[in-house]
Amino acid sequence: MVPVSLTAALDAFARGAPDDALSSFADDADYVEAGKPAVHGRAAIAAEFARFTATGVPFRFVVEDAFAGGNRACVEFRFAVATGTGGGWRERAGCATVRFDDRDHITEWREYEG
Repeated sequence: MVPVSLTAALDAFARGAPDDALSSFADDADYVEAGKPAVHGRAAIAAEFARFTATGVPFRFVVEDAFAGGNRACVEFRFAVATGTGGGWRERAGCATVRFDDRDHITEWREYEG
């Protein structure tokens, strides 16, 4: 069963409101997007999400599959950003491994492309 914190975070990402996902992360969580340096701590993750949303670039986050066992989960997703005024999208497939603490807060989100 997928923990409530992960379900809430995925819902926030899908709604285009990553800031709403912050309460799902532990204070000392690590967030690692594919090909980018790790971001450590909820405050730094909040700043990363704020930088991204401040660009105003429309995006889509669609979960294809998610499963969990113990203190780990895996999320298969598709992420797309608008490419400009032509209405096109640049999309990539991804997977995130997720770890949780004993209160089901996300302690690590690590993405992989492909």
